Amino acid sequence: MEMKERLRKRITELTSIIGVSGYEWDVGRYIYENLKDDVDSIEWQTNGQIIAIRKGAKPGPRVIVSAHMDEVGYEVKSISANGFLYFDKIGGATEACLPPRRVLVKGDKGVVPGVVGVRAGHLLTPEQMAKPQTVGQSYVDVCASSREEVEAMGIHAGSQIVPDSPCTSMGPDGDFLCTRAADCRALCAVIVETMKNLKPEDVSGEVCAVFNILEETTVKAIAAPVTKLKPYYGLFLDTIPCGDVPDCDFQKELPVALKKGPVVLHSQMLLSAFLRAGSHPKLVQALRDAAAATKMPHQEWAFNGAGYITDAVGAVYAGEGTAVVTMALPRRYSHSPSELLHLSDVVATQAIVEEFLKHPVDLSMV
Repeated sequence: MEMKERLRKRITELTSIIGVSGYEWDVGRYIYENLKDDVDSIEWQTNGQIIAIRKGAKPGPRVIVSAHMDEVGYEVKSISANGFLYFDKIGGATEACLPPRRVLVKGDKGVVPGVVGVRAGHLLTPEQMAKPQTVGQSYVDVCASSREEVEAMGIHAGSQIVPDSPCTSMGPDGDFLCTRAADCRALCAVIVETMKNLKPEDVSGEVCAVFNILEETTVKAIAAPVTKLKPYYGLFLDTIPCGDVPDCDFQKELPVALKKGPVVLHSQMLLSAFLRAGSHPKLVQALRDAAAATKMPHQEWAFNGAGYITDAVGAVYAGEGTAVVTMALPRRYSHSPSELLHLSDVVATQAIVEEFLKHPVDLSMV
């Protein structure tokens, strides 16, 4: 199977798994089972992180390539006496597109379909119609008549809720994919396929694939594998919003487009939390070289004018510190149930990542 179809299949499978931030176990199980026979070692950490290692036939540094397994979503906080679920938002999920969507509730006995209730339009005042319904005003209906009936379904406080939004091929070429959790399962797919492709003779030193947790709620969890592995540097993969839509000023606000390749990020910042990271210039150049060698397109940007950070920020501060670079996959409609990406960008990302990992980078600045 050609790489494009391998990635399509992998993304479809990974985005079908429910793994809200803090509950990544099922995603981890999938990755562990699908990589355990193709790497030199693999560990499933007690906190849910996966570390898979490919040892090289030649001497060289230890390098991390990482993506996060978690997704934005919702969590049951309580169940009413008559069987409705009240819930909280986990991560930066977009609230405005939530009601009255179909959702999936992951209980102890399996996944239960539900729908987010919405107040009847006939009862809304003009002022209420003009305001989106918030999570605090919402509830999930699983067609139960009592709390006991809901609990018999295996649903309780802490059960995960995600939009029912399966991965769908779209567009004239069928290579647009619309799905929830493209952020960051698409990059988990890239790393899985890259680790399967890499042979010992391709690698100098060690390539350590880290499938991380809790990125959508904090970038601190990456500190654990960085401290454990002490890498020379790390390549951090994530998604990035696109500005090639009518509601965005492409040149001034967000010069990122679909079908133009992955984005090499020079810097990233979340000013409200005083978090920032800059990509090491030699790692940026190494990604440029990898793109040139594979004849794959790429974009470059410095994302500082809005709230955007990746696990690269947490890695800079972790352990004894490490050099980082971030490369991001373009996708429209971020943190919504209908994130939209294009497979040509995914293929380009995978090719550049694999080429980058085959060539160790000397980071000395003198």
